[in-house]
Amino acid sequence: MAGKKRVNAALIDVEPLTQSSFSVFGHVIENPVVSLPRSGRVHDTSYSGGVLANQGTARKYSQISPMINLYGASSSRKEATAATALFVCSPRKLHPISGNANHIQGLFDLTVVERHPYTTQTFTPMGLDPDDTINAYLVVVTPTVPSSKSDAGTPDTANVRAFLACGSQAVTYGAGTWHAPMIVIGSRDISFVVTQYMNGVTDDDCQEIEFDAGVQNGLSIAVPDIKHFFRGAESKL
Repeated sequence: MAGKKRVNAALIDVEPLTQSSFSVFGHVIENPVVSLPRSGRVHDTSYSGGVLANQGTARKYSQISPMINLYGASSSRKEATAATALFVCSPRKLHPISGNANHIQGLFDLTVVERHPYTTQTFTPMGLDPDDTINAYLVVVTPTVPSSKSDAGTPDTANVRAFLACGSQAVTYGAGTWHAPMIVIGSRDISFVVTQYMNGVTDDDCQEIEFDAGVQNGLSIAVPDIKHFFRGAESKL
């Protein structure tokens, strides 16, 4: 699947990334014990507990984000294998917001989303300090239009969600979840280890939908000042 979809103009606010807020789209992977000043997510995981490992020097949390392989249901029926890739992502270009822009550093125009219909996909950041107040990444997702609608199977652009993630958080997109390609915010590249299944058939591995661009006729995300955003989330703990 590859195509375009007309969208109404909308300005999307950014939310803290927590397991409860993201659960319908996939999993947030993070340490459930250590309290870090990020996004109000402490005690907001589904995998608390764990067992001791490594001669008592580690705690292991199993099956926190299972890898899913649904390629047996694809039209090609071609077998898929687990794949690990490295994505080195550069900061995205933002443009100014007019009017009242309190603690908003700029707008990001959302022009494309993709999905991997038969596999989960996990992004794990490397070398990003959890306390970095300049660099972070956006996780942007949208539900799928239900089968009862004329545009069934396409992204539901009326319900786009955007989350801000820090260096101590990895994210798994559920199989078939529409999401934006990685969006790095800040002043430097961020590297991600990406794990998923693939079979080399383009439409099995990745499907894309393009949107109209620009805040006047498309979807734009109001990207917050990172330091203020995380400080505000911490104060709500």
